[in-house]
Amino acid sequence: MAYNVDVIDNETGEIYREGVLLADAHIFISQENGKIFKEEVNWVALGEIDGGGEMPVHDIYVDFPEEKLKRELSADAIIRAREFWQYENGGGQVRK
Repeated sequence: MAYNVDVIDNETGEIYREGVLLADAHIFISQENGKIFKEEVNWVALGEIDGGGEMPVHDIYVDFPEEKLKRELSADAIIRAREFWQYENGGGQVRK
């Protein structure tokens, strides 16, 4: 199927695009410099309100190097702030 594609961050599981066309998914992945890790097709049961039956959902798991770098830089900044404020020793506290 060329529709109902989800683009998922392979590291975090965050869904970046949901229910898009396959071509749109590949364009997004390319624009974000993503690298496809794996692809799966899952069959999802539809409820009676949707007419019953099953529908395929195409999951594309992608490694996004730029997003990974952002997470690493953010984690590093948090560690440096913790060391600077010495939270473990009561630093960074507002006192009256």
